[in-house]
Amino acid sequence: MMLVQLGETPIMGNRLVDWVVALGAALGVTALIVLGRQLVSRRLAALARRTDTAADDALIEAVRSIRKTYVLLIAVGVALMWLDLPDLAHGIIKRALVVVAVLQAIRSGNAIVEFWVTHYAARRDGLDRTTLRALSYAGRAVLWVTIVLLGFEAAGFEAKTLLTGLGVGGIAIALAVQNILGDLFAALSIVLDKPFVVGDSIAVDTFEGDVVHIGLKSTRVRSVNGEEVVFANADLLKSRLRNLTRRDGRRYVISLVLAPGTTAAQLARVPAIIAESVTADGRATLQRSHLTSLHIHGPEVESAILVPGPDWLAALDIRQAILLGVLSGLQRDGIALARPAYTSSGVAHGVAA
Repeated sequence: MMLVQLGETPIMGNRLVDWVVALGAALGVTALIVLGRQLVSRRLAALARRTDTAADDALIEAVRSIRKTYVLLIAVGVALMWLDLPDLAHGIIKRALVVVAVLQAIRSGNAIVEFWVTHYAARRDGLDRTTLRALSYAGRAVLWVTIVLLGFEAAGFEAKTLLTGLGVGGIAIALAVQNILGDLFAALSIVLDKPFVVGDSIAVDTFEGDVVHIGLKSTRVRSVNGEEVVFANADLLKSRLRNLTRRDGRRYVISLVLAPGTTAAQLARVPAIIAESVTADGRATLQRSHLTSLHIHGPEVESAILVPGPDWLAALDIRQAILLGVLSGLQRDGIALARPAYTSSGVAHGVAA
């Protein structure tokens, strides 16, 4: 009887038994959600090990990011909303629930963004840490703004005025730092589109070298002469950039100017000698070899060879081996190259012997 009377005791407009039921239900729901989180996390982990997709792994990170304290606060808040309380109290509890929900959403969103950025970096080579961090910050900023605006709407605040203020302020800031933003977006474009990565050999205008760093504002290239050349990312993307590392091969043109006394039979042998040298080396492909001109300095035979692979030094070795083979073949068949004559100033003007 005493317990029944105690349960009927009014507290803030509600019976004590109502308070006990509400809080007990909140604790029970919290316990169920926590246990369910652990069970779902284990089941999803077992499923993720049998699949190659990354979506289930991202879902696991989202489930694991659920915080017990936030779950308890939300459960208690919902239980208090069930009680008969003043409208002011219900309004405060509602806004408090929105704040907790926003914090939990930000926590889960951070976990998902971090997972996808790490997953993206693992599949891409040469990704700079600074740029990777920028991608993570950009993704989180967009997520936070979206969640906070949704939270304002859910709490009953007018978000249109805030959006208008953010828009005007954003335009003013963008105009003030447009060059920096241009380089920043260019850096993101380089990371996502990947015209080159760290370690690639590139040529920009008259500069050629290896990419050593891709930053948020600039890209540093170690030139073939040894100095470090710094390009603004926006200017770099506007230039005609050549990625030498991704080339399939190198094309070399060999021009031979023969002595004026070379006979037609000997001239006919020259393309065959070049073809024999290329075939003997076995590392390049002969594209063409023809007699191209007859002039005062002697007949000229022009040939084009294609050396596969991006390695420049290896290509030079192959061309050297082919040229030595051609020279040996010419000497074997008694075919002479033109020799330049020199003026009184010592400058060659190409007259053959």
